[in-house]
Amino acid sequence: MIRACQPLRGALSVRFSSEASTQIVVILRIFRFFRKPALVVGSLLLLVLIPSILIGGLRFIQIQWFYQPAAPERSVEKARYLESIPAVDPAQAPSFVVILFDDLGWGDLSSYGNRLIRTPAIDTLADQGVRLTDFYAASPVCTPSRAALLTGRFPIRSGTHQHVYFAEGTAGATVRKMLGIGNEFAHDEIVLPEILGAAGYATGMVGKWHLGSAPGYMPNDYGFDSFYGVLHSNDMQPLHIYRNGEIEVRDTTPRQSFGAYRHEDMVEHSGEVDQSTLTTRYTQEAIRFLEANRERPFLLYLAHTAPHVPHFPDRDFAGQSEGGRYGDVVEDLDRSTGAIAEALDRLGLSDNTLLIVTSDNGADYTGSSGPLRGRKGSNYEGGQRVPLIARWPGHIPAGTTRAGLSMNFDLFPTLVALAGLPLPDDREIDGADMMPMLTGRSDHAHDILYYMPTVGSKPAGARDTSFKYIRSSGDPGRDRPHLTRLDADAEAHDLHEKHPDAAARLQAALDAFDHRLETNPRGWN
Repeated sequence: MIRACQPLRGALSVRFSSEASTQIVVILRIFRFFRKPALVVGSLLLLVLIPSILIGGLRFIQIQWFYQPAAPERSVEKARYLESIPAVDPAQAPSFVVILFDDLGWGDLSSYGNRLIRTPAIDTLADQGVRLTDFYAASPVCTPSRAALLTGRFPIRSGTHQHVYFAEGTAGATVRKMLGIGNEFAHDEIVLPEILGAAGYATGMVGKWHLGSAPGYMPNDYGFDSFYGVLHSNDMQPLHIYRNGEIEVRDTTPRQSFGAYRHEDMVEHSGEVDQSTLTTRYTQEAIRFLEANRERPFLLYLAHTAPHVPHFPDRDFAGQSEGGRYGDVVEDLDRSTGAIAEALDRLGLSDNTLLIVTSDNGADYTGSSGPLRGRKGSNYEGGQRVPLIARWPGHIPAGTTRAGLSMNFDLFPTLVALAGLPLPDDREIDGADMMPMLTGRSDHAHDILYYMPTVGSKPAGARDTSFKYIRSSGDPGRDRPHLTRLDADAEAHDLHEKHPDAAARLQAALDAFDHRLETNPRGWN
């Protein structure tokens, strides 16, 4: 019996050994596979990427064929308000010129301490009016900052708080839409030229828009009677020059993949668009607007492309600035500003025109933040604190410097009040009238200012007259809340332990403001 079973035992043994060997081989192969991190990571990436690509492709098709901007929420209220605007008296109403530079830093003007770049024309305006040392852009990048200036509201109110817009049809614009953050300015926002235009003002824009480039979302669709300029930054494609809604000068350069120039591809000529002539073109168009509208009140919004990269100075003056190529570009802007001021004088308009010169955000990497910490894109002071000079003979004391807290969304209620017009009451206006501060009747337009991040709706920090509190220092490995004394320090030292009451006070104000934005981001009343 035992002998009879031996063959069976042998067969079972062989079978067992074969199965065991196979299992061991499989286990060893799996083990070896997981000992190769590249294979593991690659396999996991495939598992994630393939569905993502499929979903992204479907989303891309949806965007290309079916995308619609967000529907306006307050169109009826906006129309009712604009219809209620009374006509101004042309003989009494003041005119306004707002000159906005692109990425000009706090320390780029000689009147703000620059010792390499000469800006005598702008310095003269400071001597004739007021220079502010604590004036801020509402965002450290341009699209949300420009929206705030024109609406009097924080960027989140208009949905422009997620970085910058891209030209329609480019990958950048498509990605924004795929992420659900849009690429156009909300039509239910009430914009400064719409109010002044309803009151009888001539409204003209020259320069860079950067609040949308799709049909229906250009400057003429937001109250500007005339527009000459470009629709986005001068490192984005296509850089067509528009007159109202039509292309007047076409950019024919080859398109880059994301709709933005690589630095090595930045050329002086974008097809027929010669960037070295943009500042001169804008200046000439602005003066034509002044000449054409000298007999009526007007708003001129001159939003320069420069000194944003790429830098192409006027050939007639290139190489003259001690500040290098960037200095050449800023000195071009100074000559432009001088020409605008001279035109106002020549046309007899200066005494009845408030002239404002400022920047949309802090300095880029080639500009100067002066003594401030940080640059464009940062919630440190260099990212948002910018120059502002205001001249209005007989109304603003000449040769004054003020340290009052104010922000670019204050220009909206200031100009509306000077025109004698009511503000809309169906929405929160975050700005305040600056004239009491500009004339010395008050110290500040605000007791507390709030800083908004480049991307996101959560406010990043707050400051009062002395202290500044930010939620995150942004320093890799040492990211933490930061309290500093702006009246004595360039945001270098954290003073939480030294001044706990100031930190608690500003943190509480920041949390309360954050709650307001969370519960009512559009600011509807």
